[in-house]
Amino acid sequence: MSQSENTALLSLFGAHYYQTHHPHIVTAQSDDLYYYTTYIGQHTIHIEVGDCVYWLSDDQSTAYLQKGAHTLQSKHIATCIRGYMPDNKSASVTGRTTLPYVNGCSSKQIFPPERPGDPTLQLLNIPPFSSEQVHHIHSTVRIAYILSGYGKSVIGIQEKVVTEDLFPGKVIILEKMCPHHFETHDQPLRVLPLHIYSTVGHQEKNHPMFNGTQLIE
Repeated sequence: MSQSENTALLSLFGAHYYQTHHPHIVTAQSDDLYYYTTYIGQHTIHIEVGDCVYWLSDDQSTAYLQKGAHTLQSKHIATCIRGYMPDNKSASVTGRTTLPYVNGCSSKQIFPPERPGDPTLQLLNIPPFSSEQVHHIHSTVRIAYILSGYGKSVIGIQEKVVTEDLFPGKVIILEKMCPHHFETHDQPLRVLPLHIYSTVGHQEKNHPMFNGTQLIE
């Protein structure tokens, strides 16, 4: 496919890629359930009372969660979430990931949700020659920052697929219901994904469309 076709498919499926050396500001879509603003690259950010911000230290070793009112200088990535006011926190994003995940991957909770469904920041480690899941979707926005390593982001359905290189400093914003997965070849990949809303188990499948559907084998 041509570059223009790839761009059109990414827009159609709701995938966006950025690099921190090109400052950019991304805001929630008009039909998102939760409002956020992501600051990519170097910015001075003013956080209002009633909001909070997830951001990364200059040396990329520490993540911070801080509620407003507050002003900060962000060099890599920061995401402000409206109407969420947890306690201020900081945590290392270095070291081992200790929670087992699919396909040999592992994760670490950087800032787990205060309550089921609240935002959550995770650290995901994808070993060489692996995938962080089979192709899948999420019902809310995912904002992912590549901390280290190299891999691929795969977006689309069936033959309508776009593959994008992942490397340190890359930012991926996936709109809700965007079909995707990340994969690696001969190097590991460490990703810092922020879930604007943390889906709770299988509760989203507990609705009439699922309950009233019978598969035909």
